Amino acid sequence: MNLGILALALLAASPLAQADSYSQCMKGASTTAVMSECSGAELKRQDDRLNQNYKAAMGSLGEEQKGKLRDAQRKWVAYRDANCGMYYSMTGGTIDRLNGIGCEVDMTKQRAGELENLPKY
Repeated sequence: MNLGILALALLAASPLAQADSYSQCMKGASTTAVMSECSGAELKRQDDRLNQNYKAAMGSLGEEQKGKLRDAQRKWVAYRDANCGMYYSMTGGTIDRLNGIGCEVDMTKQRAGELENLPKY
């Protein structure tokens, strides 16, 4: 029983630890290349979270709702890619990569939260 509680506590703390890891990485970054590495790692974490929450949501919905969620998710991915794609070439400078990946991190994090909070039926 105590191991179960410990495991739940570790799982619950992991998003906070990940966010702290990203913050620490960015604080220590002194070049746009290092900032891009930090942001890339955070995007990977948020994308993994998004996929995990999507699978959980799909597992809890009926067939009709699964189809609607699948369609909505495909449209969301297309929107995110188009929206953030604009930031990757906004100024022509090296900051564009940070702006683009920052957009992807923010949107992916928000969508992962939406999927996590979908009603379970």
